[in-house]
Amino acid sequence: MEGGVRLRDKRNKNQTPSTRGGDVKDQRAVNSSRSTGSSINMTPRSARTAIFSIGSCAIGFLLLRMITAPGREHWEEKSTYCNDKTASVNIESWVPEGGRKIPPGTWGTKLITPALLEELREKGEIPLLPSGVPKIIHQTWPSRNVSGVAPHYRKWSASWGSCHPDWLHVLWDDCDIRTLFAKHRPSFLPIFDAYPNPVQRADIFRCLVSNEYGGAYVDMDYECTGGIDGPTGLNPPPGSSCKVFIVNSPDPEHDGVLQNAFMASVPHQPYWENVFELAIERKSTWTGRIWGEIPIQNTGPGLVSDAYTKLPEEAQKAICGLNSTEFSGQAEGKAPYAVHRNAGSWCACRYPLINFPCWNKCKQKKKKYVPSMYRDLTRYKRSLDRGDKLSESDAAMWKAHGHRWQEYFDEYGAFDESA
Repeated sequence: MEGGVRLRDKRNKNQTPSTRGGDVKDQRAVNSSRSTGSSINMTPRSARTAIFSIGSCAIGFLLLRMITAPGREHWEEKSTYCNDKTASVNIESWVPEGGRKIPPGTWGTKLITPALLEELREKGEIPLLPSGVPKIIHQTWPSRNVSGVAPHYRKWSASWGSCHPDWLHVLWDDCDIRTLFAKHRPSFLPIFDAYPNPVQRADIFRCLVSNEYGGAYVDMDYECTGGIDGPTGLNPPPGSSCKVFIVNSPDPEHDGVLQNAFMASVPHQPYWENVFELAIERKSTWTGRIWGEIPIQNTGPGLVSDAYTKLPEEAQKAICGLNSTEFSGQAEGKAPYAVHRNAGSWCACRYPLINFPCWNKCKQKKKKYVPSMYRDLTRYKRSLDRGDKLSESDAAMWKAHGHRWQEYFDEYGAFDESA
C-alpha cells in the first residue's frame, strides 16, 4: 500500500493544481466503479464458490427443518370430534355381501368416540371378561372422516363387530390420541411430538390406551375370524396369572418375541410403565428424522418385546403370548380366531429424496394385500424359474409349502414381488 501511495504522489507532482484536482475526481470515480463492480464482474471460480455456498445453505436449512420440525401434525384441522360424544360411525354397511352380519342395535354396529368411552367409564358401564380385560376394541385412523377407508379395511374392521357385538368398538383419531397423552402422560408429549413417522405415534398410543383403559387394541389390518375371548385367548382358565396378552411374533428374528398388532390388557399393569421407560431411552434421534427411522425397535414390536424380556422372571408371568397360528396367521393368511393381514399400511421412510429405495418399497407394499407366505413363495418360484439355487432354509420352505402357490395365485392373482 505504501508503494502505491508514493507512485501516485510522484505522478501528481508533475501536474498543475487544477489538473491534479481533476485527477483526484477521476480517481475517486474509478475507485467507486471498482468497489461497486467487484460483486458483478466475478471470476468463474468465485461464481462457482458463491453458487456452492448458496446451495449448501439451502440444503442445510432444509435438513435443519427436518431435524427440528416436530412430527406432530395439525390434528385440530383434521378433526373436530375430540370432545364430541355423538360422532359415532355406523359400520353395518362395511360388512361385505355374504359376510357375517352385525346384530342390529348392538355396540358392534358402530365405532364410538373416546369421549363416549370416557363417559361410560365414569358411569361404571364398561363390561368385563372374567379375566378382568374390559370388553373394548380399540382402533385408530387419522380422522373420523372415514370416506377414504379402503374396502378391505372396512371389511376387517367390521369383522370385530360381527365377532363381538356386545363389545365397545372405539375409533381413535389423531386429535383423540394427542388429547389422551396430554391428559394422562403430558411429560411424554415432547417425545411423542418429535416422532417423524405417524406409525410411531400409533405404536406408542396403543401402549398408553392399553394401560389407561385396557381392552384389546387391534390394527386396522387385523380380521376377527372366530373370536378372541376363548380359553386360549383373553379369557384363560381361573387361576391364570395373565394380565397382559400380546400375540407371539410369527417372525421373532425381525420383530422380537412379541408383535404389537394385537394386544390386550387389564388396565394399569406395571408392564406398561416398563414399556414407556424403554421408549424414553429409545426416543427419536436427529439421524432418524433425516433418514427415516425404522419404528420396529423404538416404538414397535421390538419395544414391547424388549420390555418383556427385561422383566424379572416372576413379573413375566403376567405377560402371556397368544399363539400366532391361532391369533395371527400372518404368513399363511388364515387362522381360527384372528388373522393379521399385514397390509403394510405404515411406511418407515419419510423423505423420498433422501432415502428413495426404502420409501418406494413402502409405497409399493401399500398397493395390494397378499399373505406373507404368498410373497415368499412367489420369490422362491421366480428364482427357480430363472434356474437359481435356493438357500437351504428357502428350499425347505418351498418343499413344505410350494404346492400352495397355485392356491394363492387363484385367490389373489399375480402381483409385483416388490409390493
